[in-house]
Amino acid sequence: MHNAPSGISSLIKRNVWWTTLIILIIVGLFFFIVSSKKVTLLDAVIVERQNIREEVSTTGNVKPLSDLDLSFETGGQVSKVYVSVGDKVYEGQLLATLSNADLVAAVEQAKAGLKITQANLASIKKGTRPEELIISKGSLDDAKISLENKIVDSYTKADDAVRNDVDQMFDNPRTSLAKISLVLNNSQLESDINAGRYEIESILNDWNSNSSVLSASTAYLYLDKIKSFLDNVALGVNAITVSSNLTQTTIDKYKAALSSARTSIGLAYSNLNTAETAYNLAKSNYELKVSGNTAEVISAQEASVEQAQANVDAAQARLAKSKIASPISGVITNVNAKVGQTIQPSVTAISVISYGKYNIESYVPEADIAKVKIGNLASTTLDAYGSDTFFETSVVKIDPGETVIENVPTYKITLIFASSSDSRIKSGMTANLDILTNERNNVLAVPSRSVYTIDNEKYVKLVDFEDSSKSIETKVKTGIRGTNGYIEILSGLKEGDNIVASPNI
Repeated sequence: MHNAPSGISSLIKRNVWWTTLIILIIVGLFFFIVSSKKVTLLDAVIVERQNIREEVSTTGNVKPLSDLDLSFETGGQVSKVYVSVGDKVYEGQLLATLSNADLVAAVEQAKAGLKITQANLASIKKGTRPEELIISKGSLDDAKISLENKIVDSYTKADDAVRNDVDQMFDNPRTSLAKISLVLNNSQLESDINAGRYEIESILNDWNSNSSVLSASTAYLYLDKIKSFLDNVALGVNAITVSSNLTQTTIDKYKAALSSARTSIGLAYSNLNTAETAYNLAKSNYELKVSGNTAEVISAQEASVEQAQANVDAAQARLAKSKIASPISGVITNVNAKVGQTIQPSVTAISVISYGKYNIESYVPEADIAKVKIGNLASTTLDAYGSDTFFETSVVKIDPGETVIENVPTYKITLIFASSSDSRIKSGMTANLDILTNERNNVLAVPSRSVYTIDNEKYVKLVDFEDSSKSIETKVKTGIRGTNGYIEILSGLKEGDNIVASPNI
């Protein structure tokens, strides 16, 4: 009997590995049985009041508040470009202009016409003397002769522009077989040019035969048709390139001839307009002086002043279409317009972004967009300055339509900086946003991991007050989910309750 313990001891020593395994299994079974029957204090958390902040985190990019592509409202040849990329500009600053000498002249003529009508109105109100009638009649006769001369002069300029400047580019230019001698890539344009040259020949012949009796309105019509024809030829010539049959020198010569022709037509139009305006004003002035200064006459002259002012406004509007002015204060980011280049309307000539005023554009997934509201504040950092430097921003716009990014519907939101003059902020920077979408203070809250869902209902396991080894499944109503890992409890629990921290569902 005394040898039994030593025998067991000897057995254990010989089977240490198996003995250790058996002991571990027994201890494991013990703890499994205990933990399955009892909820200890370490498994529970207390329902208590906290401050909950709900945030949506996303990234975005800094964008200029305004990013504009500017273009001319009318086509033509660029005469001046006043800025370069990187230049700072102010609102209203002139950036570029087209060749517009005729438009400038038209504005000055319209202003002169306004002054004349204003002077006539003042004169009518004073009354008319006999000697003034004689002078007015003489002015009317002179104006009529001048207008007739300008109609004849318009023909001379038109004839020279077509038959001397442009016809060097045509074969059989004065016949029905007229054909431009250049090879154009646009067959429709080539057909229009050839047909146009035949039509212009008829116009010039009619004009030459009747120039002494031709009305100003007919002369305008003829000039418009010639101008349209020259525009088409210019489109064709500007598109041609150097080839074995066509040198750069010849191309430059054709372009110079076209420029001269178009200038002549523009000058003819301007001179004719000036003469016609002067004639109409002289005629109106004479008729007013003859008819006297009745209330009706004064009223009519006042209407003439208004019409003259409208002519000034219209001329200035046409002139404005040949210019580009910056609508904002900002920085030039691109200049496509080149001096001497023929540019079409609506083609981007200059681009400008606002200076010192930026916003942030970000895309929020549909799962979070319902939480975001206009006016929400956001704590923002910029990658350029690290995570310890914060910028205050707020949501100002939420796009109603989705933008699909990598097959995920997202919604673009726009935020503005609280400080619009922070020189650290630059276009293109990456922004990290924590948008405060909701906040609750002093509300009941529990860890989010303690709440689980069954059939769309939320539950927690409430520790039995009388027997902490038991738990009771309890339905709750939750509110916002905080960034600290807690979720608001609206109903189902009270302060001080113990619940299972991580229920095993």
